[in-house]
Amino acid sequence: MSGERISVAQAHRLARMNIIAGFLVWGIALAGVSMMMPVMYNSILESMHWTIGETTRFMAIKSATSALGGLVAGPLLVRVGAKKVLVPSVFVIGIATSLLYFAHSLPFYYALAAVSGVCSVWSVIAIQVTLARWYSASLGRNTGFAMLGGALAGFIVPMSTRMGVTHFGWHATAGAAGLIVLVLVGLSISLLVHETPEAYGYTADELDPGKGRPTGGVPDLGENFASFRKTPQFWMLILATAMSGVISNGINEYIPLFIEKHTTLGATVAALGFTIVMLISGLGKILFGWVFDRLSTKGVALCWALCGVAALATFPLAGYATFLAFTILRGVSHGGVIVQAPVLARHIYGVRALPQVISLLTAAFHLGAAAGIVAIGAGVDKTGGFTVPFIVVAAVAFVAAGIGWQFHPRHWAGQQAAAKA
Repeated sequence: MSGERISVAQAHRLARMNIIAGFLVWGIALAGVSMMMPVMYNSILESMHWTIGETTRFMAIKSATSALGGLVAGPLLVRVGAKKVLVPSVFVIGIATSLLYFAHSLPFYYALAAVSGVCSVWSVIAIQVTLARWYSASLGRNTGFAMLGGALAGFIVPMSTRMGVTHFGWHATAGAAGLIVLVLVGLSISLLVHETPEAYGYTADELDPGKGRPTGGVPDLGENFASFRKTPQFWMLILATAMSGVISNGINEYIPLFIEKHTTLGATVAALGFTIVMLISGLGKILFGWVFDRLSTKGVALCWALCGVAALATFPLAGYATFLAFTILRGVSHGGVIVQAPVLARHIYGVRALPQVISLLTAAFHLGAAAGIVAIGAGVDKTGGFTVPFIVVAAVAFVAAGIGWQFHPRHWAGQQAAAKA
């Protein structure tokens, strides 16, 4: 510990400020901007006369550059610090979104997507690393609270974007959204984010020890990244996380299309279904955050298995009862997957290597999601339906769960408390 010790109440207040910062980052700068684009696509098509493929490639490029950005985020965070990455990244997201006001050519449109993708993943990783440095026993739950910003965005952003596009056009709507990110989120997190508890004389284990866990002693910061980066367990973790991208974000892209084209529920229910999934995912973040705090990696494995069950729940999707069951399963499991990275990184390897591990897990997740989108689409084209692709997704989920069940969370508060009992 290097900083002058403040009161415990002050330290807990600073920790909660990081949760508020995470809520704003996920709710406005990340989920808000991402949810805005699909709502604007039809207006972009009509005004710019681009094809569907050309228009929707914005999010594909953003996802691809997010995966690439995740690969280099770890060394960057180690070198300059999480806050010095987070704050400029959020400002750049705001600027890039605002500059969509001037987007009248595909190269400029795609360039903004690429820049936004890199800075988005840097923002995600930086806030996850920050939360994992401040919280130990309740990391999953508090990460879930921070990510509730995404659920709030799912409730507000689509309709707000539709109203903006209707009255002012997509250029002005995007420009205004960018200014909100730039001013509201950028300035807020500059004041809210506090990088480490050590700067104030504490460790996360002292501030958040959990029930029944002894405090005091020399804190175990975990392993150096170089000591485990070539081990089989680490690469199995990377593989399983990539598979979780397939079974979560990969399948999400096809929910509206599947319901509209392959059930009798219709287009309105298809759109409603996707909205319900995203709203329920907010509850899933809190629920599985609580589960992860109590079961650690085995809780993550159960979440992955539930993703497989959700994929299988599509086959009897014929009426409103089965529709509701599917949306609940898909929403809850999706929420859990979103919370997993900081929990896996901190519980398995400790605090010391958080930037590198969370960065690579995030990159693996995005690569898996991209591969899943492509593979499911190809499978549907090849077989003429979703049955075979969704069965494969379920199989991938259960394999990932089997891998995750074997992980050993040596730095989890519950594991350490049991070892000392």
